[in-house]
Amino acid sequence: MTQIDVVIPVYQSEITTESLVARLSNWVNKTSLTPHFIFVNDGSLDKTLQVLKKHLKTTRLSYSIISLAKNYGQHTATAIGFYYSKNNLIATIDDDLQHDPSVIDDMYECMKTNENDLIYGNYTEKKHPFLRNIGTKSLQQILKLEGKDYSMVTSCRLMKSSVISVFKINKRRVFFVDDYLLLGAMSVKSCLVEHSERTSGQSGYTIAKLTKMAFTILMLHSTLPLRVISRMGLYMSIIFFILGCLYIYKKIAFDVEIGFTSLIVAIFFSTGLILFSLGIIGEYIRRIWISKQDLDMIIIADQSSSELTN
Repeated sequence: MTQIDVVIPVYQSEITTESLVARLSNWVNKTSLTPHFIFVNDGSLDKTLQVLKKHLKTTRLSYSIISLAKNYGQHTATAIGFYYSKNNLIATIDDDLQHDPSVIDDMYECMKTNENDLIYGNYTEKKHPFLRNIGTKSLQQILKLEGKDYSMVTSCRLMKSSVISVFKINKRRVFFVDDYLLLGAMSVKSCLVEHSERTSGQSGYTIAKLTKMAFTILMLHSTLPLRVISRMGLYMSIIFFILGCLYIYKKIAFDVEIGFTSLIVAIFFSTGLILFSLGIIGEYIRRIWISKQDLDMIIIADQSSSELTN
């Protein structure tokens, strides 16, 4: 049987934990996979950890529980789960019961059929609040300007271990785990899965948290702001250089007021030089940032060798 690690970040899930464990137990009895569940308690302040341990003890599930000292966010909790995973296949689902564990079977069949490295479970109909869906779409469109397509990205995933190799290096805070997953995957595909309404409780993602998360992704997992500054500095320096040359021509051809030309040319040339320098500095910072975030790593997807024998 195929062994698989299932990473489940949990946060403030005291109310839904019993139902979550029951669904996992029910799925294990039906699936052809052999799952090991990795629960990452993301600094819950309620009794999530105690309730989770209590109900897991009554099952025959194979599991590990990792508790973080404080709330680092869903993406960091997921990355920590990747760090502790051991099998060749890894799946992720949410703890809010909006993903039924059976969707992992659907993604597994899709992976076998298409031989992909990374499968995203795209929802037939999103059950998230309207404003959250609008915010997600807007962020995806902004990131498309950088040539990155995150339209298929969801928290319901299935991947090969090679995809998460970057997370095996160390344990650190991650604000957008999918940036690394897409980097490590040679072949990515999505398959349709069911997305259910929340049965109880409220999402931990408030409008304020979603806005903060979107801003963080743009600042820390996108070079778009730096690219805008770099390009703007370059283009404005060219414009100011042309304007400076124009005023020099006017001085020679029309003998304009004394002192005006030298002043305006000095301002345009110095400002253009400053903006051009900022553009170059911005480009260097962008490259340093990419290296610091390990986004320029060489990912080994597969390796094989043979030896000659006498």
